[in-house]
Amino acid sequence: MEDKERTGTIVVPNDVFFAHVCESLAGGLSVTFTVKGYSMFPFLRNEKDRVCLKPSDGNGLQTGDVILFRYHGRYILHRIYSVEKTHDGCPLYKTMGDGNVKGTEHARPEDIAGVMVKRMTPEGKVWDCSSGTWKSFSSLWRRLLPVRRLLLAVFRRILR
Repeated sequence: MEDKERTGTIVVPNDVFFAHVCESLAGGLSVTFTVKGYSMFPFLRNEKDRVCLKPSDGNGLQTGDVILFRYHGRYILHRIYSVEKTHDGCPLYKTMGDGNVKGTEHARPEDIAGVMVKRMTPEGKVWDCSSGTWKSFSSLWRRLLPVRRLLLAVFRRILR
């Protein structure tokens, strides 16, 4: 018997899982889940940290916000790096994972299901994404993009 079976963890395909997440968000509910993947490391650690998302209509978001959106048929949880405008004046959000050194995505308001409002660590630490500390760390990390590859190598040795 696998550990996941003994702990009561159910593994479902991402498209099924996020369809339920998005349905809950569309219904006005907040959703909390454990993150899977490395694209948001070091802010979000694979299978360790949990996030709480609240519904978002995709308007009024700001640089630094972490959003759940649909991109080329899959769901992504990444940080907004810049806000641009389309030719008709609608916002267009340029996103990138904190654990990435290149590669960006664009999200339109209609692609966005939710925005992250909290991060919870296994140790019980709760980070409010509207706090000055969270926003300061997020802003600093975005500005450190030119040296991110080196910083990620160091953090991977320390934080995993």
